[in-house]
Amino acid sequence: MKELTILNTKTDYIILRFLSQNPASYWDLLLNSFDNSINTINSIEKLLKENLIKYENNYFSLTEKGKELVKKILKTQYKDVICKECNGKGLKITEYFKDILSKFLELTKDRPHAIPEFDQGVVEPITLISRVIFMYYKGDIENKDIVLIGDDDLTSIILALSNLPNNILVLEADKRLVDYINNKSKELNLNSLKAVVYNVEDPVNEEYLGKFDTFLTDPVETIEGITLFISRGVSMLKEEGVVYFGLTHLEASYKKWHKIHSNLYSMNLVITDLLDKFQLYDLNPEDIVNKGYRVYTEAVNKLGIKPDKPTKPWYNSAFHRLILVDKPNPYYPYNKQIKLERNLYYDNEAYVTLY
Repeated sequence: MKELTILNTKTDYIILRFLSQNPASYWDLLLNSFDNSINTINSIEKLLKENLIKYENNYFSLTEKGKELVKKILKTQYKDVICKECNGKGLKITEYFKDILSKFLELTKDRPHAIPEFDQGVVEPITLISRVIFMYYKGDIENKDIVLIGDDDLTSIILALSNLPNNILVLEADKRLVDYINNKSKELNLNSLKAVVYNVEDPVNEEYLGKFDTFLTDPVETIEGITLFISRGVSMLKEEGVVYFGLTHLEASYKKWHKIHSNLYSMNLVITDLLDKFQLYDLNPEDIVNKGYRVYTEAVNKLGIKPDKPTKPWYNSAFHRLILVDKPNPYYPYNKQIKLERNLYYDNEAYVTLY
């Protein structure tokens, strides 16, 4: 179809198709583009220049020319097919887990605020409990020993409140969080829960090797950084241990996904589940607009727009589950210090990361 030659990328098509339903904000397009921030912004810029979309009152919409093109390229009117009841997660939140979430939210009102120094970004409460429910569904919580590297979400506390795991260890670089988790553990008699200060660039304590059934992390998104996080976790797993982590589209191109997944397979891991857009994050809207994140400055400088601060979660990641099919084979040796410095947090796709 010759009309498709106007669209250079699949992202052009996805944006036009999405806007055929209703106008959308800049943040809506980032959430729904299935592509990284660089490519999404490039597509928006191109569609604006082609007069296929327009930007008015903080929303993008199709122009008359765009509407005519959409009629030619869509065989049927596009409708949102995501389940509204579960928000596309495919899980039911039972009363048992609702009660745990309610208790968690009440008990952690005094939690430390996320800070950019450690690339922290907290998931929304429904994502948090859905993450726990999915891990429970897969049999990876009950009577299990669990280790986390990084826990700004305080997943360890909600896991401990469930009374399902045997033991939970948190390895966390932010001493504020370590102290908070340990104080809550003592205050609430969560005897299964302990946190210690740990920098992922440092070797793994030998007493942790091969001791855990389940490893959970929400790591940085550079290839070297995420590989290091998962290497550390893999070294602590028992036979047939499982790994959970999140990986975005917004800060990770498919080429980056390919390299990361290749590194995972080299560690004797295999992907069993991948839930796209499963994790939504409660990032501070003021920070996004005011702190110089590239996702905002590129909209201003490249697109010539000044989006209002986001009013709902838009930054998202795909929740991965993997299982060991052989002995752990960490990409980075557990007993070696790995100094990545700038490369731990930052690469040219880092659009929601301060360095």
